[in-house]
Amino acid sequence: MKVLYDYTIFQSQRYGGISRYFYELITRISTKEDVDISLFQGFHNNEYAFSENKQNYGSYWSYKLKSKRTISKYIPHMLFSISNKILFEYSMMTSNANIYHPTFYMKRIKHNNKIPIVITVYDMIYELYPDLFADSRSVIKAKKRAIKIADTIISISENTKNDLIRIYGLPESKIKVVYLASSLCSSNTLESDELKASYRITRPYILYVGDRRAYKNFKILIDSYRNHLSNYFDLVCFGGGKFKPNELKSSDNNIIQLHGSDDLLASLYKHAFCFVYPSLYEGFGIPPLEAMSMGCPVIASNTSSIPEVVGDAAILFDPNSEKELVQSIQSLYNEYTRKDLIKRGYEQEKKFSWEKMANETLSIYKSIVSR
Repeated sequence: MKVLYDYTIFQSQRYGGISRYFYELITRISTKEDVDISLFQGFHNNEYAFSENKQNYGSYWSYKLKSKRTISKYIPHMLFSISNKILFEYSMMTSNANIYHPTFYMKRIKHNNKIPIVITVYDMIYELYPDLFADSRSVIKAKKRAIKIADTIISISENTKNDLIRIYGLPESKIKVVYLASSLCSSNTLESDELKASYRITRPYILYVGDRRAYKNFKILIDSYRNHLSNYFDLVCFGGGKFKPNELKSSDNNIIQLHGSDDLLASLYKHAFCFVYPSLYEGFGIPPLEAMSMGCPVIASNTSSIPEVVGDAAILFDPNSEKELVQSIQSLYNEYTRKDLIKRGYEQEKKFSWEKMANETLSIYKSIVSR
């Protein structure tokens, strides 16, 4: 069986959840004896090391750009996008692949109608929060087209599957649920004293990970912290970019913003008092699994796919209730509650693996080819 993957996500993401997903998928199924991978990564800035496994691919074309601004701020990206499109269309039209799995929602790519198409849908964030994204109209348009021409749709959660049925009116039979997993490991984590000394953390800390757009609901965490918890904890925020002036107050001396490697993130999870995930909507939600894998207690909102992912291994709260969030954090003062939650977290995280994801995806491919 021959499977074709395109360049779409790799020309726009250096790092990120979607390109990580395809890295884990392609790397694993390329080692299967009955699978022949064709990967057209194209001109890209992506940091995942696909080339290290190229001996397992039937064909591989990739050129990593040193900078997006080689000529000017905009021209290189436009030129390379056009080049990728033309080169990939030729590659596809001449391909004898059995499956085409685009790495993001296709725009106007001429495709070989003889090749069945599988697409992965991650969430309905663009549909539910269109005002938060400058490109929401173009992404939704491309997504609708991809959904229409796809033979099978992979959804990363039952919640996203239900959203697809509700918003797009799709038949349930067209959608297959395949869960994601965590890639974080604990091999190079810092000790607690070293971590705190290096990053001016002076007290037990609450950890937040990711960007702070409106649907991520960071506001309820920072309000809860300021109003009830700032005398006892630091608040450490990893990723999401530097705070904007309107996000912080002059008195927020114990709110720390960090970014860096997976080793730093793993260290922060490992030594945190707890990890809080207050999001209003997620298609899946990998950070809670990352926290669980590092023995960090998880407090998460009880919405969208989050309960589906965390099971009984997190304290769930109403994301609109500051009182519930504070009470959830304070409940971890009880050492028995804390240890029990950590134990449940280790057990829950083991239910998800990239190997399982790859095997289930491969089964979907095979079922399409057999039809």
